[in-house]
Amino acid sequence: MKKTLKFRHISAAQFEQFFLLDSPGYFIARDAMNAGETATAADALEVLCLANALFESELLNRLIVELAPLGKLEEYVEKRGTDAGGDFIVEVLGKDKALRILQEVTNEVKRQSKVGTGENDKVCARGR
Repeated sequence: MKKTLKFRHISAAQFEQFFLLDSPGYFIARDAMNAGETATAADALEVLCLANALFESELLNRLIVELAPLGKLEEYVEKRGTDAGGDFIVEVLGKDKALRILQEVTNEVKRQSKVGTGENDKVCARGR
């Protein structure tokens, strides 16, 4: 019997775009599962995708702030989403600063997602 996943908070296109296991969203979804804040595997997949989408948005916002004053924003936008984009960030900002930004963005996404705070008690399962 073939089953189709139905998501409540993301579209199929968002799932395809943001479902990445080697990502900040994976760790946030894992923490949400461990904290009992997701009721089903589908909920965990949605948390993973939503966290990855938020991470991408927050990272772009942060890189705009860092790159615009240097006149490097347009060049980054052309390379964004590719290995060349990551290499460009390291080249322009340096490895240490790039890693620090990634960690700060990850921390911000964790803060905004409120995973493990008790505020998300099976938040995805509500209304089912």
